[in-house]
Amino acid sequence: DEPGDSNDPEQIFQNIQFQKDLMANIRCRPWPMGQKLRALRRAKEIVLKFEREWGGGAGSKYNVFCNRTVRNKLWRKFARLACNFVVIFIPWEMRIKKIESHFGSGVASYFIFLRWLFGINIVLTIMTGAFIVIPELIAGQPFGSTASKAIPKEHVASAQDLDTVWSLGGYLQYSVLFYGYYGRERRIGRAGYRLPLAYFLVGMAVFAYSFIILLKKMAKNSRMSLASASNENYTFCWRVFCAWDYLIGNPEAAESKTAAIVNSIREAILEEQEKKKSKNLVVTICLRIIANILVLLSLAGSIYLIYFVVDRSQKLEQSKKELTLWEKNEVSVVVSLVTMLAPSAFDLIASLEMYHPRTTLRFQLARVLVLYLGNLYSLIIALLDKVNSMSIVVSVLSWKVAHPHCHSQPGIGLRKNSTWALEEAGAPTFIMPLTEANRTTLHTQSPPDQCWETYVGQEMLKLSIIDMLFTVASILLIDFFRGLFVRYLSDYWCWDLESTFPEYGEFKIAENVLHLVYNQGMIWMGAFFSPCLPAFNVLKLIGLMYLRSWAVLTCNVPHQQVFRASRSNNFYLSMLLFMLFLCMLPTVFAIVRYKPSLNCGPFSGQEKIYDIVSETIRNDFPAWFGTVVGYISSPVVILPAVLLLFMLIYYLQSIARSLKLSNHQLRMQIQNASILSGLQLCVSAAGRTSHQCGCT
Repeated sequence: DEPGDSNDPEQIFQNIQFQKDLMANIRCRPWPMGQKLRALRRAKEIVLKFEREWGGGAGSKYNVFCNRTVRNKLWRKFARLACNFVVIFIPWEMRIKKIESHFGSGVASYFIFLRWLFGINIVLTIMTGAFIVIPELIAGQPFGSTASKAIPKEHVASAQDLDTVWSLGGYLQYSVLFYGYYGRERRIGRAGYRLPLAYFLVGMAVFAYSFIILLKKMAKNSRMSLASASNENYTFCWRVFCAWDYLIGNPEAAESKTAAIVNSIREAILEEQEKKKSKNLVVTICLRIIANILVLLSLAGSIYLIYFVVDRSQKLEQSKKELTLWEKNEVSVVVSLVTMLAPSAFDLIASLEMYHPRTTLRFQLARVLVLYLGNLYSLIIALLDKVNSMSIVVSVLSWKVAHPHCHSQPGIGLRKNSTWALEEAGAPTFIMPLTEANRTTLHTQSPPDQCWETYVGQEMLKLSIIDMLFTVASILLIDFFRGLFVRYLSDYWCWDLESTFPEYGEFKIAENVLHLVYNQGMIWMGAFFSPCLPAFNVLKLIGLMYLRSWAVLTCNVPHQQVFRASRSNNFYLSMLLFMLFLCMLPTVFAIVRYKPSLNCGPFSGQEKIYDIVSETIRNDFPAWFGTVVGYISSPVVILPAVLLLFMLIYYLQSIARSLKLSNHQLRMQIQNASILSGLQLCVSAAGRTSHQCGCT
């Protein structure tokens, strides 16, 4: 169209620019000379006509439009610069982009996941700090004012020793780091802030927020993956034309990516041949059975070892007044060692199974995840078993303080089976073996020392610290010093160290992501007993980001077996959600099952921790509100609500299945339509020419 045929200035300007480009590059057109001359004359006529109609002074339509176009270009440029400036404030964005350019989006997905966990822990830190820690520091009773906030006199001399500080005792034990420091007053400060209620609600809000943000992220990723779902057909076309990662900017990473693509194509070609290969099924099945038995034995051995170490530490604390540095930290050290060494053992065992590499990777991930969960659960079960024994000891001590002449009362004393039965005069009813360790405990410990919530918080924080130290040590030893050895001694060695053993360290995406999931599980499991644990995890994730990124850019190479990972993949989040659910159960069990410590914490004096909610409703709300809450929490309302919830879940699952089926049918229709349109074009081309078009 000519410029004057349209009233849109933008279309006119684009047409004029096209004609000018045509005049400038007419010689490069693969046209006959007559066609070039005709096109050149036509372009000159259009440009001249445009200049006569739109040219002129500064106020002409052309100049006005050009000025507006320039302003639009300047605005777009300014918006782009503003976006680039905002990127500076996104944590580690440039560092992650640099890693992405060297190693591709697979390795970068680990650091993106780490940054996302960092954001979650920032929110958890703000929640616990704003509603628990800061109110206690501002309005609560100061250090040394009560027994739970003062170091016992017999421990003051060793409160600043290195082994005491390392085991989180002394001043750290009686600080805001742990549960026992917080007071039991229902209202603190001039405003009457309800700290015990806030402590309980924030502890539950940590889990609620984590569930909500995880499910929201998974729903968003599901929508993104559905919108960008690739066709599973035409496998070779996708791998040949779409497998390359154009974000790679490093030659070594490009070579590794090329090798990975070639390997994936070879796998696709040889899959059918692998099916046709004759294998000795008896030998293969026997090897797989042996491998699974070894894995089960490894898992059972790690669980037993952790439980044994915790039980041993409990006996040592009861029988010895002073523990050595190793005895104070052996639980955390053993758990960290098992967590670090067992995945390598699983790698060796997996070589016996002779599975497909993808199947091997899935089994490896499942086994490592089960290992991490088994370690955490065996640790928390052993700790809760110790909490149970601590509660018995405290009950004995409390009753003996109230009844100093219990040996003279009838019906109370040592029975023939060497047990105590305190059954009269209001004493707690229990049976406990009177061993030598218990006698030592009764004489050396006092009720204020027994705060099982603080003990659990200490163990979880200590485990997180030891895990951080082992992570740093593994990065330095396995990656850095190994890289130095391979780099500088390869020319003087008997074989090529870079291409054979020991080679450079590989960045294993899946195992590193599982370590992040395990680390976050420790935080969720111990956050209720140590309110400052999320803040420590923030510092830990910052150090891990810089240390891991430095190691990746300095002394790591991409994994040979490329792990499919992207920003829209829910694999990481599903494992994290599973870990969150399983880590919430021990905390909820401890809240429901165990009685709070009598002499420390905001819930001391309560029969159960959750009784603070009913007490607040009974004392601080009108009577009708308590009645309404009682009706809502009754089985008459709960059971129909649960039934309705299950019906709603089933309905939503049915809708999801129907939408998935409809999506598949529409995809098949689009494929059939594209095939039919191609055949129609082929037939029409065959009708116009007498030559064969090449379609089959």
